[in-house]
Formats: sequence, C-alpha cells, structure tokens
Amino acid sequence: MGPTGVVALALVIFLALVWWKGRGAIFSMLDKRTNDIRNQLDEARRLREEAEAMYADIATKQQEAAATAAAMIEEAKAQAKRIERDSEVAQKAAIARRREQAMEKIAQAEAEAIREVRSKAVDIAMEATRRVLAEDMAGANGKAAIDAAIEELPRRLN
Repeated sequence: MGPTGVVALALVIFLALVWWKGRGAIFSMLDKRTNDIRNQLDEARRLREEAEAMYADIATKQQEAAATAAAMIEEAKAQAKRIERDSEVAQKAAIARRREQAMEKIAQAEAEAIREVRSKAVDIAMEATRRVLAEDMAGANGKAAIDAAIEELPRRLN
C-alpha cells in the first residue's frame, strides 16, 4: 500500500467518522430546512387561497354593483316616463281648466253685454214712450184717454 492508498483509506475513515458523528446534525439541518420550505409553501398556498377568495368576493361585489346600477338606471328611466306622463296629464288638465274659465268669462261677458243692450233698449223705449205719450196726452185727447183708463181700471183689477 502506497501513499495514495493510505490517503484514500484515511479519507474513507474520515468520511465515515464525519458521517457517523455528523449525520444527526446534517439530517436535523436538512429536516429544519425542509420544514422551513414546507412552511413557506403552506403560507404561500394560504395567501394564494386568501387572495383568490378576495378576488372572487370583489368580482361578486362588482357584479352586484353593476346589477344595482343597471336596476337604478331602469328605475330612473321608468320614473322619468311616469313624471313625463303625469306632467302631460297635469298640463292637459290645466289647459282644460283655463279653457273652461275662458269660456265662463266669455259667457259672463256675453250675458253682461246682452243685459246692457236690453237695459239700453228699455231706456230708449221708455224715453221714446215718454215723448210719444207726452205729445199724445197733451190737450183734450189726453184727458179723454186718461178718463177712459180710469173707468176701465176696476174691470181689469177684478
């Protein structure tokens, strides 16, 4: 056995001693490293699941918000149509009321005009009758007509 064999045998013995004395420390170090990596992977998995759950929740809330917004828009459109119909009905009713009031004012003005014309006609007729009677009743003919009217008065009152 030469020097190379002795060095090889010494190396094998050294490695066997290191293995025999250090294998527990090496395995515990490797186990600790494995556990650390496993814990990091579990934490990463948990964080990913949490992020996915948050994403799903946000997506659901976004869909709900979009649906709510669409419903609000539809409700606003329906309300605008109702307001438009109501205002149109109110406008037609106001126009009908104003028309009725105008017709009443026209009828009142017409009746007032007729009363004024009749009143004026009566006044003119009375004035004309007074003038005619004043001319006709002057003198002997007027006295005879008055006497005849007085004599006929009792017969007409019965």
